[in-house]
Amino acid sequence: MTWTKASPAIIIAVLFDAIRIFFTFFWFLGPAMAAVACTSAVNNLFEITVATFAGKTVATACTAGASIVGFFGFEFTATFGSVMAMVTGFAGWLIIGIWLLATNSRIFKENALWFIGSLVVSEIPFIDSLPAITIAVWKMYHAQIKKEKLALKQWKDGQVATQLQGRERQVAELMQYQAAQFEQAEIY
Repeated sequence: MTWTKASPAIIIAVLFDAIRIFFTFFWFLGPAMAAVACTSAVNNLFEITVATFAGKTVATACTAGASIVGFFGFEFTATFGSVMAMVTGFAGWLIIGIWLLATNSRIFKENALWFIGSLVVSEIPFIDSLPAITIAVWKMYHAQIKKEKLALKQWKDGQVATQLQGRERQVAELMQYQAAQFEQAEIY
């Protein structure tokens, strides 16, 4: 296993963690996105640039409106964000778990607890703002790559020792052959 082969799973884990973190902070990011969308839509509708006074006024009005909606809609946005963060975390955990089982099932031999722990962390509200799936997948691959590099080094060392023994045996056989040739030459 190499980091190049591990990178697709880590990238998917980062994407799911980013989406989950977005939904965890949806109570703040939802109204902010609404303000940006409102400003963009109104400015495009009336072909106003943000640099003009009218553009700044529209941006201020949209931001104020989104802030008011965000304040009074906090219960909805916080609940929606928490539920979506939990759903996204579970979906990401399942997808990455299936991906790992299909492509690299040996990763679970010693690292299954890290993966289960990532599910637990990703499903607890407010703690789910930690990138648990990414950390767990990175830790699992790190341990596997470290273990497999050590095994490869030991195998290479064993191969070198085996080749050295083979060469020594060949030299010994060659010396015996030459000694036999020498004895035969002395006899004749």
